[in-house]
Amino acid sequence: MNLEPYSFCFLRYIHEPLSGEFANVGVLLWAPKSQTLIFRGTEKFSRLSKFFADFHKEDYRKMMKRIQTRFNDLSVELHETSLELVLGDKPESARDLAVKIIPVDSAALQWGLSSGGLCESPEEELKLLFEGQIESHYNVTDNFRRDEAKVYSEVYRQAFAREAVKRHLRKHRIVAPLASHEFENAWKNGKWNVYQTLSFDLIKPEDIRQKAYRWHAEAGFLSESKDPHRLHFLLGGPQGGQNERAYSDARKILAASKDVALIEEDEAVDFGNRLEQEVLLSAA
Repeated sequence: MNLEPYSFCFLRYIHEPLSGEFANVGVLLWAPKSQTLIFRGTEKFSRLSKFFADFHKEDYRKMMKRIQTRFNDLSVELHETSLELVLGDKPESARDLAVKIIPVDSAALQWGLSSGGLCESPEEELKLLFEGQIESHYNVTDNFRRDEAKVYSEVYRQAFAREAVKRHLRKHRIVAPLASHEFENAWKNGKWNVYQTLSFDLIKPEDIRQKAYRWHAEAGFLSESKDPHRLHFLLGGPQGGQNERAYSDARKILAASKDVALIEEDEAVDFGNRLEQEVLLSAA
């Protein structure tokens, strides 16, 4: 058996550095004997959107594609040119190569420490690392029955599509010392009215409560903004009569937030009528 040494390090997505929470989103492997450099990242975002309140999936996907391309290019260079010409020195670990593409002071993306061992095939070893430490966490079934996009499309879109309303709507970012969030639908009437759809149509009751706690904390951080606003949560409840107790707890958690309004699915039509009247009065 012909074994060669290798090292690897994981790429971590850290959405809010102050929280210390992170999720592994990629792994880089370096086998110096064969000059094999391989990076594999995930563009899946379901776990991240549950982890972090202010998460933009399209920005994340574009970022991961750019990173994959840059490591692919570096790998080709290493095969075609000597290490000294490409890097100026000989890397001792995967992390030494990792920081060539994503430096150590990157805010959202940070590298873990290098580890390593001996392997027969760098490609197979990377596959095992990726599937065991990254992919497996995205294949669990505790995700949404309906995500935010579906709840918004099916329940609340019509309220914002009314002609009297939509011409006054715009995107608006609330910035506070410890958090910021951009809201797709916002309008101003003395203070900013901002709207966030939240789906609690989740399989596990504990996920429902945890999501409520996350958004309660986010609302609390945003309330410290100098930009006066009122946050409206557009709720999507669990379907099929399941998890009603957890959902009731979630509503109570969110209702404890400062200057927050909760709108239920069965109130969507009344909410739309009220929103239209408020916008018209403001514009008069």
